[in-house]
Amino acid sequence: GKFKGGFIEGRGTISFHDGTEYAGQWKANRFHGEGTRRFNNGNVYTGNYGSGKRQGQGRCYFANGDMYVGDWKDDTIHGFGRYYYNNGHSFEGMFRNGKRNGRGKYQLTDGRVEIYRYVNDSRAGDGVRWSANRKKAWRMNDGKVTKKVSIENAAAIAKRCGPVLEET
Repeated sequence: GKFKGGFIEGRGTISFHDGTEYAGQWKANRFHGEGTRRFNNGNVYTGNYGSGKRQGQGRCYFANGDMYVGDWKDDTIHGFGRYYYNNGHSFEGMFRNGKRNGRGKYQLTDGRVEIYRYVNDSRAGDGVRWSANRKKAWRMNDGKVTKKVSIENAAAIAKRCGPVLEET
């Protein structure tokens, strides 16, 4: 990289003693702008940085095979995003401080979809599950099916789970 006033500025790459590596934009000795960081635990993040922290839009491939695409704040998953689990399931919705919070859609590998309201990573209250072809639906409570419901009733339950996007 380049130096400006004694600080790293512009584009550059650094390798740390712990095996971590960063390649991307710098401002005043900090990661700032677009960059890719390879962590010593095997995780790889590509996206935006602000003042040395993951900030804004980014994509993280985790060593266990999971992947997250979405918003970051202060080095933490925060805002709207999609989390893809290594078992083929996925979650799309709001995150606060690294945890699912607010309305979220959980998709299973067989095509079934569940809409829930999440509080600190746990399902809260009523939710709904749709069949893979979306012709059948079930009311759920705290992760368990309670009864079959009409498609119209299922849509109403999903709506009560909250807005798709929330302020973070």
